Amino acid sequence: MMKKFVAVLLSMIMVLGLLTGCGNTAPASSTPTPAPQEADTPAAPALPEGYKLGVIDWSALGLPLYVAALGMEKDLCATTGAELVTTTLSGYDDAAFMAAYEYLIDQGCNGCVVTTFSEGPISLIADMMEEAGVDWFLANRQISDPDLKAKVFGMDHFVGNCFCSEEDNAYDMVRQLHEKYGVQNLAVLGLTQGDLNGDLRDKGIARACEEFGVTLLTETRGIKTVDDVTNSVEGIIASYPELDGIFIVGGTVTNGALAGAAQALANHGMSDKVSIAMIDIAGGMSAYMGEGQPLKLVAGGNTIMDVLFATTSLINHAMGVNVDAEPYVIGTHMMNIFSIEDANDYDEYIENTSIPMIAGEKWFETIVGKTVDEIQAFSDNFSIAYAKSLRG
Repeated sequence: MMKKFVAVLLSMIMVLGLLTGCGNTAPASSTPTPAPQEADTPAAPALPEGYKLGVIDWSALGLPLYVAALGMEKDLCATTGAELVTTTLSGYDDAAFMAAYEYLIDQGCNGCVVTTFSEGPISLIADMMEEAGVDWFLANRQISDPDLKAKVFGMDHFVGNCFCSEEDNAYDMVRQLHEKYGVQNLAVLGLTQGDLNGDLRDKGIARACEEFGVTLLTETRGIKTVDDVTNSVEGIIASYPELDGIFIVGGTVTNGALAGAAQALANHGMSDKVSIAMIDIAGGMSAYMGEGQPLKLVAGGNTIMDVLFATTSLINHAMGVNVDAEPYVIGTHMMNIFSIEDANDYDEYIENTSIPMIAGEKWFETIVGKTVDEIQAFSDNFSIAYAKSLRG
């Protein structure tokens, strides 16, 4: 009996030993376990080495707009590592634009910002860019010819297009002159016919005049100097004593047109009787605003934004950003200036010729390396107040 008990006890001890052995943790390995690998952080987009960006330098015109725009282009290229290549125009006809872009191609530019006064040279410039393998972006010009648009947008090296609705802007200016300032009899100082933006603005003016019952008294085109405008407006006053509104449609003669028109009104004691609206910013415009002065409304600022979106889009493209969304269109808008304070803030924070509106790392916080939707949102929400915030 005792032998059976001992045998059973030994058997139980062996089974417990086996169970305990199965439950033991294996001894720690002498080889350390590798630490978990962190996911690689995608590298920030960067330009290919030696990238050259070509633009026309308009600063020789002396307008703060173009001096400020060139300053921002220089800062953008310095920040992103691009080399900025510039050229000037020998004139303003189609041949001058062709020669300018041919020069930029010959300088080895990888991308060019293209703008023209008419649609005439766009097709030939597009062919030049395509043949040379140079990327290009059409700025501040909306293509109205459907066949030309189809050709351009089908090209491999066409990156995109930015513009504002010139027709709608002109329409809105006439609407505001009528509704806010009671204008019923309007004279227009217009751009030369054949100018892309000018022709679209003419359509907007005609549409608004018809809709609001505003009489379009006369149109003057081809203005060159301040004296030209003064003489023209004095002639309009003599022929149309009912004149109560002048619309300066814009262009490179904007400064002279404003000064000349204001002088003519002052000469006839009509500064407080005729309301002036103007497209495009004029230096010193605040002097013509305020109580007893004729300038009531200015719309502008889109040109400088078009330049920035065009240059940035080419750089983004070269960095490999947004390439699946091209060619794409970015819409810009004009900012309205109603007061001396608005005018002074615009001059200080947007067209400041000494301090770039966007500089350094602000480029990456705003539009460099951003998606098309983000750039469009930046455009839609841009204002003088936002420009002030960028100064920080």
